[in-house]
Amino acid sequence: MQRNPIVMAAAVGGLLGAVAIGFTIAQFVSYSGRSYGGQYQSAGNGYTAYAQPPSPVASGGSPADPATSMPSMSRPAAGQATPADPPSPGGSTFSDPSLAQFIARKAGTGLAGRAPANVPASQVRALSQQVPAGASIDSVTRTISFYTAAVSFTVVAIAPGTPDMTFTVAGLTNPTIIVPAGAQVTVRFINNDTDEAHGWLVTDHKPPYEFGQPATPAIAGAYAGVIGDPTAAGDGANTVTFTASAAGGYHYICPMPGHAQMGMAGSFIVR
Repeated sequence: MQRNPIVMAAAVGGLLGAVAIGFTIAQFVSYSGRSYGGQYQSAGNGYTAYAQPPSPVASGGSPADPATSMPSMSRPAAGQATPADPPSPGGSTFSDPSLAQFIARKAGTGLAGRAPANVPASQVRALSQQVPAGASIDSVTRTISFYTAAVSFTVVAIAPGTPDMTFTVAGLTNPTIIVPAGAQVTVRFINNDTDEAHGWLVTDHKPPYEFGQPATPAIAGAYAGVIGDPTAAGDGANTVTFTASAAGGYHYICPMPGHAQMGMAGSFIVR
């Protein structure tokens, strides 16, 4: 039976969008310990299909049936997001950001207005440049060192005037952040991207990153969730506090699929 290619393309786009939004909202509300890498698998046809549906879905929907899985998607019609090189089955390669961008835009729209807090857009640039109290800044090595038992800083995703797919802290792009072992760390995360969802999470995974990253932080509480697009109320934001209890070398990343691979990551050291 012949199928209308326009209808099929629209169905594919809607399905991917619903999956992305539902999964991201689930992660934002409560991370489940799953990894994006385990849920996005090569469909073998030039695209990545969702292999396991998320347990919750977007607000107003019904729980996904764990006994079913999304079918492999057909190649979309001309004009749709089309990654040229999909992730390998192991998830270690990703050369085209179009799929990641497509997912992040759908999630950004779905999560808009759902952030725990908002920051006026007029304040975001100053906050991204603000030097935290008790911090030593080395702009040459792009390192921020803390020596106090209480640590507090602001992280801005895609700060005004900065490159895409970067974090900014104290005016530095993706800086190395060093905190004392046992310090209580408070992080205010702001998403300034106008059309993509982003998050902030501390992981023990090291580069090269996979397309999908674990949604469970390596340090309990070191996860600011995923924030959607700005609204009239301002940029979405969230503040989290955790204890840097275990010394070691970690990294902070955006947990959205593909974003760490595209440069949205930095070192987080506890010593």
